[in-house]
Amino acid sequence: MKHILIVVIFFMALNFSVRAQKLEVTESDYINTKVEMADTFRKEGKIYTVVAIVVTVMAGIFIYAFLIDRRLAVLEKELKK
Repeated sequence: MKHILIVVIFFMALNFSVRAQKLEVTESDYINTKVEMADTFRKEGKIYTVVAIVVTVMAGIFIYAFLIDRRLAVLEKELKK
């Protein structure tokens, strides 16, 4: 369980550092005309598919890490006995 907590804290710290890079949000930040692929994904509704896939992969990684941590904790308890 400690490992998962460390990973979560790491990603939270990374998220805060990324957000700290930009101080002011301007109107030009909301207009995205330079990235054609992103505009195409938004127009066709495929951006939601990309987001769903990313969320699914990240959830799978976290679930896998949680299960490995539980198995490791059981093995550590058996080793101590």
